[in-house]
Amino acid sequence: MYGNTGELPANMRYSGNNLVYEEAGFLLTLFAPNAASGMAHIGDGTFEPQTYNWHDGIENGTDTYVTLTRKGGGKFSLAGFDYNLDASTLSADGKQIGMLQGEGSWNMAQNGISELRLSSGAYNQLDNIDVSAVPEPDTYAMLGAGLGLLALVRRRKQA
Repeated sequence: MYGNTGELPANMRYSGNNLVYEEAGFLLTLFAPNAASGMAHIGDGTFEPQTYNWHDGIENGTDTYVTLTRKGGGKFSLAGFDYNLDASTLSADGKQIGMLQGEGSWNMAQNGISELRLSSGAYNQLDNIDVSAVPEPDTYAMLGAGLGLLALVRRRKQA
C-alpha cells in the first residue's frame, strides 16, 4: 500500500490531499478531495500487484477520481488500458467518452487529448496504460527545416 501516512516510492508524492504518480513524463493523479491530508492511498492489497488501484470512500473519502495528464501539460494520445472497475465514467478533456464496469480493456484510441479522467466506484484498478506524447507544432517545423536542409545539401552534391 502506498500513502495513508506510509512511505511513498520515489516516483510518487502527495500534493495536498491528492496522490501523484509520475512515470515517463506522465502524471496519474488520485484526487481525493474529502481525504485527510496525507491519508489518501492506492494499492491496499485487494487487487493484483503492480497495478494502480484505489477505493472511493474509507481513507480516500468520497468523490475521488483519477486523471492522466502529461507532466507540464500538453497533448497526448491514448491507445488503451486494462481495467477492473466497480463503475466509472470515462472522459477526455471534459467530454464523456464511455462508462466502464467490470473487467476489460479500453482500446478506442483518443488522439490529441490533454486529460483523461475516471470517476470512482467502490473499487478501481488500472494497468497497462499505453500513451504517447503528441509532438508540438514547432517540432514539425524543425523536422521540415531539417529535411529541407538535407535536400539542399544533397542537391548541391549532385551538381
